[in-house]
Amino acid sequence: MAPPRNEESVRQVYGEIAPAYEVLFPSLHRYEDRVERFLEQVVTPGCRVLDVGCGTGLLTRTLEGSVEVVGLDLSPEMLELARKGRPSGTWHVHSYHQPVPQELGRFDVVLAIGCLDFCDDLRLVLNHLSAALEPSGRMLFTVLERRQGLDGHEMPRRQVQTAGPSVWVTFPSFEETASALTTAGLQPHSYTHAPGWVHLTEQRTMYFGWWDVGRR
Repeated sequence: MAPPRNEESVRQVYGEIAPAYEVLFPSLHRYEDRVERFLEQVVTPGCRVLDVGCGTGLLTRTLEGSVEVVGLDLSPEMLELARKGRPSGTWHVHSYHQPVPQELGRFDVVLAIGCLDFCDDLRLVLNHLSAALEPSGRMLFTVLERRQGLDGHEMPRRQVQTAGPSVWVTFPSFEETASALTTAGLQPHSYTHAPGWVHLTEQRTMYFGWWDVGRR
C-alpha cells in the first residue's frame, strides 16, 4: 500500500492546483483522444461509469445525460469542481487503496487514468477495481511503465518534485502489470504503450501502459 504520507502529499498537490487544473490540462497530458475513443466504444445510454482519480471530472463531464457517473478522488477541491461541471454526478473523497464502497454498486465502465502512478500495490488496487466491475464490464487504466532504455522510466519508483511537496510515483513493468491483472481476475482486450502526462520541470513526456481490460 502506498505510504500514507505520499497519499497526503498527493492530496495536497492536487488540492493546490485544482483552480488552475483545467487550464493546465492540455499541457500536462498527451492522451491523444484515447479515453474519448474508449468511452465512445463502451458507454451506452443508462450505463454506470466509475471514474477513479477523477480530478475535475473532465473525462466524463460530457457523457450523455442518462449515463450515471460516480467519481472518486483524494482531493475535495478537485471534486468540488467536478460537481460543478456535472451536477448529476456523484462525487466522493476516496482512496483507491481502499475497496470501492459496496453501497455504490457495480459499474459497466471503470476509468483509472493517470492516478495509479501513486500506488505501490497494484495488485491490491486492481482487485478493488475488479470487484466494482460488472462481469460484462470494461475498464481502461494506465500505469507509468518501467522500461529499460526509456529515459525517466528505468527505476521501479522515483520521487517527483512539485511546487508543493514531493510525491513518489511507481513504474511497474509490463510483466508485473499483466501478473496483477491475472490475480485480479481481469483479462486484456487491448494494450498499447503511448504518451501519458508531461513532466513540466524536466520537459519530458512520461509514457503509460494503456490497458483495456474486462472480467475473466
